[in-house]
Amino acid sequence: MADNDIIDWEQMYVLMDELGLRGYEMQHFEVCKNLWKTKVGKTGQADTLQGELLREVEKLCCEAQDNGNINWDDNFAFFCDNIKQTLAESKLFDAKRIDNLSRLLDFVKECGEYAYRYGAGEIPEDEADPVKFAYVDDDLYDYISDAVAEFAINNPTDIPYEKKDFIYR
Repeated sequence: MADNDIIDWEQMYVLMDELGLRGYEMQHFEVCKNLWKTKVGKTGQADTLQGELLREVEKLCCEAQDNGNINWDDNFAFFCDNIKQTLAESKLFDAKRIDNLSRLLDFVKECGEYAYRYGAGEIPEDEADPVKFAYVDDDLYDYISDAVAEFAINNPTDIPYEKKDFIYR
């Protein structure tokens, strides 16, 4: 991107606007807070699926907001796929909600992969589009977290989570 180019930050919000989710506010904060306190340990993967899904959303959010996805790797890509697949297979959500969640998680993954390619030198600095590195507003992550909370509400009994050897985040 040339020094005199003006960054169109509104491009970051195209998908959120299209889905009508821009500015979305979390509906299940207390549920998520309780899940975090009771199902997510201080380090490593959670012992329950409910806790692990929330942990994964938080990892995606923190990587985007804190690091601009510059540390993106296969673990983050797995988180996107795991959340998307688990929520879709739960049969708790209607087709529109599953489509929204799928598109949002694909978008997070797309941003992360763009940041990875930039970090690997595959995208020259003068061609890089900073809007494509990471979605940093809370609304997207709050929407996904609410779906995880609804999954947990509808599955009040702990679902054991088999920890993955390849996950180090």
